[in-house]
Formats: sequence, structure tokens, C-alpha cells
Amino acid sequence: MYTISKDVGGIVLICHDCPHIERVNGFSETLGSRRTQAAWAMKVHSRDKHGADSVLRAIPKKPAMRSQP
Repeated sequence: MYTISKDVGGIVLICHDCPHIERVNGFSETLGSRRTQAAWAMKVHSRDKHGADSVLRAIPKKPAMRSQP
């Protein structure tokens, strides 16, 4: 989806599929973590422009293992 890089301007998120970037410094700290906001913006970009969604999925819990006699 994207790579995280650092340049002289700060932390940058770079789309894998196009030249789109999100700069962490471009977001307001008053709204919460700037890095989280940039990641969210990149996710929205990825979904809207490339039809991609997060590859992360919740892992179902395994049933508890019982000890056998």
C-alpha cells in the first residue's frame, strides 16, 4: 500500500502504485497523532484511487487447548 520514509521535511508516506505522498507534518496535532492521520489519509487514497483495502485482517481466536489425560 505505502512505504514510510524520512526526508529533510520529516516523515513521508509514499504510495506504492503512484507518485502520491502524505507528509506527516501536514496534519494538525490538535486532531491526534499526525502519523495516524497521515496513514488514514493514505489508506483512503489507496481505496479511492486504486481500489485497494488494508491487507490486515483480524486473526480469529483459537479455541482454548485442553490438556488430555
